[in-house]
Amino acid sequence: MFLADWKIIAEVSFLLLFILAGIAVASFFLIRSLIASFKEVFKYQSKMDIELRKTINLLSKIDKQTDYSQFLDHNVKQMTYEEKKHMIQLVDSGYEKIDKVAKENQYLVETYENLHEIRRVRDSLVLTHNQKITFFPFNLYAKLLKMKPFDLYTEK
Repeated sequence: MFLADWKIIAEVSFLLLFILAGIAVASFFLIRSLIASFKEVFKYQSKMDIELRKTINLLSKIDKQTDYSQFLDHNVKQMTYEEKKHMIQLVDSGYEKIDKVAKENQYLVETYENLHEIRRVRDSLVLTHNQKITFFPFNLYAKLLKMKPFDLYTEK
Protein backbone atom coordinates (compact mmCIF):
# COMPACT_ATOMS: atom_id res chain seq x y z
CA MET A 1 0.00 0.00 0.00
CA PHE A 2 2.79 2.41 0.87
CA LEU A 3 4.55 1.55 -2.40
CA ALA A 4 1.44 2.40 -4.45
CA ASP A 5 1.37 5.89 -2.96
CA TRP A 6 4.96 6.50 -4.06
CA LYS A 7 4.12 5.44 -7.61
CA ILE A 8 1.20 7.86 -7.74
CA ILE A 9 3.33 10.65 -6.24
CA ALA A 10 6.07 9.95 -8.80
CA GLU A 11 3.60 9.95 -11.71
CA VAL A 12 2.01 13.22 -10.59
CA SER A 13 5.47 14.75 -10.07
CA PHE A 14 6.57 13.74 -13.57
CA LEU A 15 3.34 15.08 -15.01
CA LEU A 16 3.81 18.44 -13.25
CA LEU A 17 7.45 18.55 -14.33
CA PHE A 18 6.41 17.85 -17.92
CA ILE A 19 3.74 20.60 -17.80
CA LEU A 20 6.19 23.11 -16.31
CA ALA A 21 8.78 22.25 -18.96
CA GLY A 22 6.14 22.80 -21.66
CA ILE A 23 5.22 26.18 -20.18
CA ALA A 24 8.90 27.18 -20.05
CA VAL A 25 9.50 26.21 -23.68
CA ALA A 26 6.32 27.96 -24.82
CA SER A 27 7.29 31.08 -22.85
CA PHE A 28 10.68 31.12 -24.53
CA PHE A 29 9.15 31.01 -28.00
CA LEU A 30 6.41 33.54 -27.19
CA ILE A 31 8.90 36.05 -25.79
CA ARG A 32 11.19 35.46 -28.74
CA SER A 33 8.32 36.15 -31.14
CA LEU A 34 7.35 39.36 -29.33
CA ILE A 35 10.90 40.65 -29.31
CA ALA A 36 11.34 39.80 -33.00
CA SER A 37 8.22 41.73 -34.00
CA PHE A 38 9.27 44.68 -31.83
CA LYS A 39 12.73 44.74 -33.45
CA GLU A 40 11.21 44.56 -36.92
CA VAL A 41 8.97 47.56 -36.24
CA PHE A 42 11.88 49.45 -34.68
CA LYS A 43 14.08 48.69 -37.72
CA TYR A 44 11.51 50.16 -40.09
CA GLN A 45 10.97 53.12 -37.76
CA SER A 46 14.69 53.87 -38.04
CA LYS A 47 14.57 53.57 -41.83
CA MET A 48 11.58 55.88 -41.91
CA ASP A 49 13.37 58.45 -39.75
CA ILE A 50 16.34 58.44 -42.13
CA GLU A 51 14.13 58.84 -45.21
CA LEU A 52 12.14 61.58 -43.49
CA ARG A 53 15.34 63.48 -42.71
CA LYS A 54 16.57 63.11 -46.32
CA THR A 55 13.23 64.20 -47.74
CA ILE A 56 12.94 67.28 -45.53
CA ASN A 57 16.51 68.31 -46.38
CA LEU A 58 15.88 67.94 -50.12
CA LEU A 59 12.54 69.76 -49.93
CA SER A 60 14.08 72.67 -48.02
CA LYS A 61 16.54 73.18 -50.90
CA ILE A 62 13.90 72.97 -53.64
CA ASP A 63 10.76 74.51 -52.08
CA LYS A 64 11.78 77.98 -50.91
CA GLN A 65 8.19 79.08 -50.16
CA THR A 66 7.64 76.78 -47.17
CA ASP A 67 9.56 77.26 -43.92
CA TYR A 68 11.29 73.99 -43.00
CA SER A 69 13.73 75.60 -40.53
CA GLN A 70 11.89 74.26 -37.48
CA PHE A 71 12.83 70.70 -38.51
CA LEU A 72 16.27 71.14 -40.06
CA ASP A 73 18.23 71.26 -36.81
CA HIS A 74 16.34 68.53 -34.95
CA ASN A 75 17.26 64.89 -34.59
CA VAL A 76 14.33 63.01 -36.15
CA LYS A 77 14.87 59.90 -34.02
CA GLN A 78 14.33 61.94 -30.84
CA MET A 79 11.17 63.69 -32.02
CA THR A 80 7.79 62.78 -30.61
CA TYR A 81 5.13 61.02 -32.65
CA GLU A 82 3.15 64.26 -33.06
CA GLU A 83 6.22 66.16 -34.33
CA LYS A 84 6.98 63.42 -36.86
CA LYS A 85 3.36 63.34 -37.96
CA HIS A 86 3.43 67.13 -38.47
CA MET A 87 6.72 66.77 -40.34
CA ILE A 88 5.20 64.17 -42.70
CA GLN A 89 2.22 66.45 -43.34
CA LEU A 90 4.63 69.32 -44.10
CA VAL A 91 6.58 67.08 -46.48
CA ASP A 92 3.34 66.01 -48.20
CA SER A 93 2.20 69.60 -48.70
CA GLY A 94 5.66 70.65 -49.93
CA TYR A 95 5.84 67.71 -52.30
CA GLU A 96 2.57 68.73 -53.92
CA LYS A 97 4.11 72.11 -54.86
CA ILE A 98 7.14 70.82 -56.77
CA ASP A 99 7.46 69.77 -60.39
CA LYS A 100 7.67 65.98 -60.22
CA VAL A 101 8.84 65.44 -63.80
CA ALA A 102 11.75 67.89 -63.68
CA LYS A 103 15.08 66.11 -63.92
CA GLU A 104 16.59 67.99 -60.96
CA ASN A 105 13.75 66.77 -58.72
CA GLN A 106 14.03 63.06 -59.56
CA TYR A 107 16.07 62.24 -56.44
CA LEU A 108 13.50 64.01 -54.27
CA VAL A 109 10.66 62.12 -55.95
CA GLU A 110 12.49 58.81 -55.40
CA THR A 111 13.21 59.65 -51.76
CA TYR A 112 9.59 60.70 -51.17
CA GLU A 113 8.32 57.45 -52.67
CA ASN A 114 10.80 55.47 -50.53
CA LEU A 115 9.58 57.33 -47.45
CA HIS A 116 5.97 56.38 -48.09
CA GLU A 117 6.82 52.80 -49.02
CA ILE A 118 8.74 52.40 -45.75
CA ARG A 119 5.89 54.10 -43.86
CA ARG A 120 3.35 51.66 -45.31
CA VAL A 121 5.52 48.64 -44.45
CA ARG A 122 6.15 50.01 -40.95
CA ASP A 123 2.45 50.64 -40.38
CA SER A 124 1.56 47.12 -41.51
CA LEU A 125 4.16 45.72 -39.09
CA VAL A 126 2.78 47.98 -36.36
CA LEU A 127 -0.74 46.66 -36.96
CA THR A 128 0.52 43.10 -36.69
CA HIS A 129 2.58 43.85 -33.57
CA ASN A 130 -0.22 45.78 -31.87
CA GLN A 131 -2.68 42.99 -32.61
CA LYS A 132 -0.22 40.40 -31.33
CA ILE A 133 0.27 42.13 -27.97
CA THR A 134 -3.47 42.24 -27.36
CA PHE A 135 -4.06 38.48 -27.77
CA PHE A 136 -3.63 35.86 -25.09
CA PRO A 137 -0.96 34.62 -24.18
CA PHE A 138 1.14 37.34 -25.86
CA ASN A 139 -0.57 40.04 -23.79
CA LEU A 140 0.77 38.50 -20.55
CA TYR A 141 4.34 38.53 -21.83
CA ALA A 142 3.92 42.00 -23.38
CA LYS A 143 2.94 43.31 -19.94
CA LEU A 144 5.96 41.61 -18.39
CA LEU A 145 8.23 43.15 -21.04
CA LYS A 146 6.42 46.51 -20.66
CA MET A 147 5.65 46.71 -24.38
CA LYS A 148 3.28 49.42 -25.47
CA PRO A 149 1.43 49.66 -28.79
CA PHE A 150 3.05 51.72 -31.55
CA ASP A 151 1.30 54.62 -33.25
CA LEU A 152 0.34 54.61 -36.93
CA TYR A 153 1.41 57.27 -39.42
CA THR A 154 -1.21 56.32 -42.00
CA GLU A 155 -4.33 58.46 -42.00
CA LYS A 156 -7.50 56.53 -41.24
